[in-house]
Amino acid sequence: MQAIAWRTPASPADPAPVGLERRLLLSYLAAFSVIFLIAGFAVRVAFLTSLEYQTTTRLEILARAGMRSVLYRGDRYAVDTGEISNAALLAREQGLQWFDDRGRLLGAEGLAPDDASLGSVGRQRLTIGPTALNATTMAIMNPRTHRIVGTVRASESNAQPESEIRRLDIGLLVGTVLGLAASGLGGLALAHQAVRPVARSFRTLREFVADASHELRGPLTAIKSNADVALWDQRNAARDRSRFEAIAEAAQDMSRLTSDLLLLARADRSLERELFAIDLQNVVKKLAARYKPLFEEAHITFVASSSGAAMMYGDVDQVERIVSNLIENALRYTRPGGSVFVEISRHRTQVFVKVQDTGIGIAAEHLDRVFDRFWRAEPARSTTGTGLGLAIARALAHRHGGDVTVSSRPGVGSEFVVAFPTRPPRPE
Repeated sequence: MQAIAWRTPASPADPAPVGLERRLLLSYLAAFSVIFLIAGFAVRVAFLTSLEYQTTTRLEILARAGMRSVLYRGDRYAVDTGEISNAALLAREQGLQWFDDRGRLLGAEGLAPDDASLGSVGRQRLTIGPTALNATTMAIMNPRTHRIVGTVRASESNAQPESEIRRLDIGLLVGTVLGLAASGLGGLALAHQAVRPVARSFRTLREFVADASHELRGPLTAIKSNADVALWDQRNAARDRSRFEAIAEAAQDMSRLTSDLLLLARADRSLERELFAIDLQNVVKKLAARYKPLFEEAHITFVASSSGAAMMYGDVDQVERIVSNLIENALRYTRPGGSVFVEISRHRTQVFVKVQDTGIGIAAEHLDRVFDRFWRAEPARSTTGTGLGLAIARALAHRHGGDVTVSSRPGVGSEFVVAFPTRPPRPE
């Protein structure tokens, strides 16, 4: 088979897949942005909670340590300055303040806020000049009388926690930006990968529509022209008959084409309710008897052989259609004086039907196009048929869990082999 393919050229960029790819990328970015924001917010909240807990614990320990400098005198107390040592007790930017039960400052050590007035017991935010302080005030209870005799306030600068928070925010921001950039690149690759089959389907659909339109245009033109002439010129009954025969033939071509298209559309349905035992030997014998007169008329040698019974499961009409399409293809592209051989064999869990011809062959670069719908391998697409025979054969073979393969050499001939599993295919 000379390989001159007729195809409507596909545009380099399909608007629908490009738009879909863009929408998928935006969806990926939106999803990753939400994930990064939620993760960043969760990390920040967890960090602030941990930092707050550490600060509170540190100040409470410092305040309890400051209570060791207290000397109790009845209902009052005094601060023993000899027990206070910044080097041993206070870290840098920390301080202690002692107050009596009336709020008067009794003593201070280390970093002390400007506001020396006693605040409430618990956590506080104070200042010392431009510096903010975290502070914790605890009550001092006389262990003998069990009465509160004053308070001690531990404080430390908020500069270090704020610096850590700023570093965290910068890290989260940079990490989010880098993460979104990496996600954008990954999302672009994923979107392109996901859209690739869709783009291929768009191209296939566009080519299919163009090819189907081309195939239907001929019969429709014949119907319209012959009907118009018959309606215009009613003087010659014999001529009218030939015109209506042309109309009937064109309508038959259209009916055959639509039947083939419908068969292809249904080829992916499950075979679960159509499984019957089939002897391929009987199928080939039946088809050999049907096509033998056509081969004799075309002066082509036709030989069918079998190595024994070859049982399988499937739809007998569709199995006949697969084999008949391969035989018709060999008949169409084999010249007078050539030969066509049909052979049945079995190997382990598969049965094979081989259709070999000595026809015009197919160029190697076109072998992968042989099973495309409406693709024909002859000049000017001049032979009869819809261009769907081999596409139907492969689609129905796939439906039965098998496949059709081809090997060919230009000027030597072609060999089509259809393989069927002996066991019924599992329903999807």
